[in-house]
Amino acid sequence: MTDDGNPDDATLIMALNLKQTDAWRALVELDEDFRARPHADDDCVWPERPGQMPYPDYGARVQAAWKLLQEVGAVTPVYHWMQQQPPALDDEGKVSTADAVRLATTIIRSERFGDGNVGAAVNTGVLQAVVAALAAWCRDRLD
Repeated sequence: MTDDGNPDDATLIMALNLKQTDAWRALVELDEDFRARPHADDDCVWPERPGQMPYPDYGARVQAAWKLLQEVGAVTPVYHWMQQQPPALDDEGKVSTADAVRLATTIIRSERFGDGNVGAAVNTGVLQAVVAALAAWCRDRLD
């Protein structure tokens, strides 16, 4: 672990909570849904709200991803996301398990500072890649 708010990969992975078996199973099912249908019409909708600042409505599977990522420990206070450059997906649109934790933390926490950050991650496939990386990691441990 480093002192700069960017823990090493092993530290981030060890913080994942395998005891949350129901949440992990739901995350694996969510990954299968994202693979079958990477984008759904209701994933992120910006309804008109006359007289209000715009903000998105997130569909059920995006809300589920948000909740599950927190439950399995992929959103962590040990990674100081505001002080780091977020990792990028590789050429195949994939990310390592540790980088999935970094991205999950960045995506979920950044929504508090700017409406639509989660939606942007869905639109670019980053949220789906995060879920896929964590689901693959989990499958290796539960099998």
